[in-house]
Amino acid sequence: MSVARKRKPQLSLKKESTVMIRTAPQDKVLIEKAADHLGLTVSSFMLQNSLRAARKELSEVERTSLTERDAHVFFAALTNPPAPNEALKKAFKDYAKQSRK
Repeated sequence: MSVARKRKPQLSLKKESTVMIRTAPQDKVLIEKAADHLGLTVSSFMLQNSLRAARKELSEVERTSLTERDAHVFFAALTNPPAPNEALKKAFKDYAKQSRK
């Protein structure tokens, strides 16, 4: 026997975009049951879970992986950076001029 939970209050943020999906009836029933169990609307449930999946997917893709050699080179540059060359000095001067405007 299922115990109904109180619906969580929804934030009233203006939403301007729509995402529509088509699904099999049995999938919709499953989603509705899960949303109801959590006290959410189907839209809130779908959005919450879609965003979680999107963030997870992107975090895996956007993560930078270094070989052991690359990691040593990177950390050596951080702990013992080279002296600025002429191009870097010019870039600093150009940035300082631009940021004063």
